[in-house]
Amino acid sequence: MKDEIAVIYPNEAISTAVLKYCRERSLPLPDHIHRHAELTEKQLGDKSEMMVSRLQAQYLLWTARSFGAKKILEVGCFTGFSALTFAEALKGVEGAKIVTMDINPETGAIARQAFKTAGVDGFVELVLGPADQTLTDLVPQGPFDLVFLDANKEGYITYFNKILELGLVRKGGILIADNVLKKGLVVDATENNPSFSDSYATSKVPYLKDFNDLVASDKRVETFILPVFDGLALVRVL
Repeated sequence: MKDEIAVIYPNEAISTAVLKYCRERSLPLPDHIHRHAELTEKQLGDKSEMMVSRLQAQYLLWTARSFGAKKILEVGCFTGFSALTFAEALKGVEGAKIVTMDINPETGAIARQAFKTAGVDGFVELVLGPADQTLTDLVPQGPFDLVFLDANKEGYITYFNKILELGLVRKGGILIADNVLKKGLVVDATENNPSFSDSYATSKVPYLKDFNDLVASDKRVETFILPVFDGLALVRVL
């Protein structure tokens, strides 16, 4: 058995090259999804960092297809990049339905236009409002096969508990929570971590640590944390 190594890759140059290598050899994203990512970056500048990476989008596309998902719930839409990716996975699937949620009407308008332009607005629905309130309204549309949680980190535990309590994800379904390692700060938020000076990221650490502890111990689920894409918690409902 190989020992666990201290670093995934030895430096930033190799890590960047590996990511490029993986992108070029993974399930490709259609051109219209790339164009939407570029539009988001152009229009929103630094705020576009809230969008998942291209490689992560490729992972979500592959996962949704491989899992055979028909109904997907997304908590945290932003400009619709990940929802467009899920829509690509569900194109042509009978009974396909995607519900994506957000609280920001400005980015929501960008997302709605993107869904219309891509021709997927017939099965992709955007719900605006605080998720802790609007999740209840989705019970008639559930249960969902896959849930992607990528919203405000302070709300992760509330959303997770509500999703399970309302039966919004089916037995055997999966919930994927993004950013659960937060630049490694959940493990080390001292000067040892180059991201220590990122006050925004460090402010989210207590919420993410509590969330990670919850999904690791909750008997309703089983969890695997994947140390890529800033950390993904893969949570299967038992």
